[in-house]
Amino acid sequence: MEWQRSWHQARTHVDGGHVLDTAAGFPGTTSALATWLTTQCAQYDTLQPDQHDLLARIGITAAQAQSAAARPAENEADFATALGYARSYHAVHGTLAAAVDTVHDGFQLGRWLRRQRQHARDHADRGTPPSAQTKALSAVDPWWCPPWGLAWQRAWQQIHGQVKAGHRLDAERHFRSFAPAQRTWLRLQRTHYDDLHPDQQRLLGDIGLTRDSARTRPLTPYAETALALAHARAYADTHHTLAVAYSTVHDGFPLGRWLNDQRQQARRETTPSARHQALTAIDPWWNPPWDLAWQRACTRARTTQTRPHGVPADVRTWIRAQHAAWPHLRPQQQKLLADLDITPEAAARRRTSRVYPVSPGLAHARDYAALNGHLSCSKDTRHDGFALGDWLVQTRRRARQGRLSPTTSQALDTLDPWWNPPWPSIWQRTYQQAKLNHHTGQAYSPTLQRWTERQRTRWTTLHPDQQELLSAIGIQPNT
Repeated sequence: MEWQRSWHQARTHVDGGHVLDTAAGFPGTTSALATWLTTQCAQYDTLQPDQHDLLARIGITAAQAQSAAARPAENEADFATALGYARSYHAVHGTLAAAVDTVHDGFQLGRWLRRQRQHARDHADRGTPPSAQTKALSAVDPWWCPPWGLAWQRAWQQIHGQVKAGHRLDAERHFRSFAPAQRTWLRLQRTHYDDLHPDQQRLLGDIGLTRDSARTRPLTPYAETALALAHARAYADTHHTLAVAYSTVHDGFPLGRWLNDQRQQARRETTPSARHQALTAIDPWWNPPWDLAWQRACTRARTTQTRPHGVPADVRTWIRAQHAAWPHLRPQQQKLLADLDITPEAAARRRTSRVYPVSPGLAHARDYAALNGHLSCSKDTRHDGFALGDWLVQTRRRARQGRLSPTTSQALDTLDPWWNPPWPSIWQRTYQQAKLNHHTGQAYSPTLQRWTERQRTRWTTLHPDQQELLSAIGIQPNT
């Protein structure tokens, strides 16, 4: 409320025919209002967008805020007072790389330091010598205004303090004596050492991370591959799968994160490493070409089939969805399901003779397909006033849940065999646009060119049917 009251005072001043002269220090206003206005200019980039809009109504824009006269707190006497707070803070924390919201002994040190950095960088951009204020702050902390981010400087300072206190960097053991966040930061510096500023490299040398130690980093992000494999083996023995979520932790070990790293590495390799061969021996489907969620559901279906009280409801729903999606599954998925007697024939045995009413959306779908050659429309598509896109989204959902009537399913399959593909609908829509351009001889837009190039580079990860569709319009993998 205090901010709004001060703004209304300024608005009243402007409505009275006065102009707020930022460069002159707002002459004609009261001392309190002038102080408030100069504070808004100094802190302009920390304000909310709505506050920016209100200031613009009284004539203060971003450009005018930058041209505002220096705040009274920045004269020589007040600078000395603020410098005293800076020295006190540095004595406690060992750095002046304070966050903007830092308050020290009641003083807004973080905001004050940010203004000083802005002044120092302005001098540097103009090529003028450093001011006396800049020299004074550099005497307190040579890295108070580094050419890199302050977050980097704060992270370095924390680790530097621990090293001085006796912590051993222990790069060979993945910095085990440090907290997880600090270990992650140190590994990042080691990985990107050659990209760092020379002064950053010198600072890292002060804590024991040199160019030589950065280049001798281990091959994997975990010190004990054997330990990771032991956790994977123990987890698979209990849960019968390694298709774990990223957040999975087994006996304190981040198994999900480690397996995610292994999958990413495996997709980049042309020949499986010994580590990945060991994982395949534990679970042949630890890195499937389909969603991990599907693999977990398949494992749950396999492990619950012999339950004395029957298959759980969620598994029954999933099985019905596989019956409906059978033509779109990969051959390996079909083989896994067939081993569980989850096949179209099994679905047919359960199908009743019930006569299903014709869905009201079919007529609109038929007309749309006749006009466009497909049913890959967006969710907001309307046809003759009917919400066709929304109806198709709901119909696909029912089909995947095994709740769509055979009549509707067969009719839609006839109109467009790919009306409900096993891949994202956005892919199918983009494909239809590429297909149209191919058949009409139109040039691809830049967006469509980027999409086709992604398909070529990611060819081996695509569904076989996606590969076949792309080949039909002349899109082949990169050789």
